[in-house]
Amino acid sequence: MAFTSGFKKLVGLVATVAVVAGAIFAYKQGYFGQHNTSQVAAVDTGNSSQPMQAMQAPPTAAPQTDTSNAATPSRDTLQSILQNRTVRISVENPSEPIYGETNGIPHGFNYEFAKLLFAQPEFNKGGVIRIDTHHEVDAYQDVPRQLLVSSNGAPVTDIAMDGLTFPDNTPNGVVYTNPYLDDFGYALIVQHGSSIRSAADLNGKTIGILQGDPDVRAFVTRQFPNSKLVEVNDSDPQFINKSVDDHVVDCFIYDYPFAVESIKGTDLKFAVTKLDGSDISYKIGVRAADQNLLIYLNSAIGRVKQSPAYLDLLRKYFISDQVETTAAASGERSYVVRQGDTLNLIASSQLGSGSRYRDIQQRNNLPNPNLILVGQHLVIPAR
Repeated sequence: MAFTSGFKKLVGLVATVAVVAGAIFAYKQGYFGQHNTSQVAAVDTGNSSQPMQAMQAPPTAAPQTDTSNAATPSRDTLQSILQNRTVRISVENPSEPIYGETNGIPHGFNYEFAKLLFAQPEFNKGGVIRIDTHHEVDAYQDVPRQLLVSSNGAPVTDIAMDGLTFPDNTPNGVVYTNPYLDDFGYALIVQHGSSIRSAADLNGKTIGILQGDPDVRAFVTRQFPNSKLVEVNDSDPQFINKSVDDHVVDCFIYDYPFAVESIKGTDLKFAVTKLDGSDISYKIGVRAADQNLLIYLNSAIGRVKQSPAYLDLLRKYFISDQVETTAAASGERSYVVRQGDTLNLIASSQLGSGSRYRDIQQRNNLPNPNLILVGQHLVIPAR
């Protein structure tokens, strides 16, 4: 049946109105949001035993937030956090002393660090940010993967924290902040009284490492090519203790920050708290599209790391009484740490150069240059 020209014009007008209405609906729903492709450069401010230089202030104009429905997460994660006053963190539980729960109450370095982090000006202008860590996984690799999981079209978590050492885009679509915990390394763990006292004693020995950790495997393979590796599953919390005590391995090499809690109360000792050539930096994971959140996090991380509260956290969670040390020998002398001391200051006054703080750190088997206490006796190596 033929249509009149007037009818055709009417049909065309109706179709045009429908297309425009659909476009307006899609725009309001945020389907045409801009994608920020700018990259944030990771800045290394130098050695962590010195006070960090002040970071630049966060962006003065916070992203606009839609307050019409505060219960619905925004498509922009930063806006969602600022609007809902809650940050949802992907964690591995247990992963002591980084994170754990007792009767459902969270604790650990990451939990306390997160409270400091989201109390910074970047985040707390609109009120306190609630820390929600009840988004738990059983495996380390799944912590950042949970960032890519959604429910009813909305992301399940906002950030990922669990001593993450992955490079950017691992897994695909996840990037990482500047380190929030660094200057630690891999520790050499042995039985009390073991003949293994240093890395020089590992030739031909059987070394235990964590199963499924490519970083430690690469390090041990590179540093100790004449040793045998045995990967040990950590499903049993006593996996280090049992593998060493049962002589499955002669010793164990593991991230020092995690090892502190793993060997606590056992007959194991840290023969070396930081093996030469090892350097661990833990970072926070975010979705690659969340560049604004990445900027805010990096700014807040820098500020927290300069605070006395951060130093208190390091000492609370990472000082161990199971570190092997030796008394001063000929040509060496003892020094008692005083209020306000840093290893740099001690190295400058005792050895003539602040740059020699690493010598004092190594001689005293310190896992991190910040982990000294007032009244502690340090051995100063010979000049």
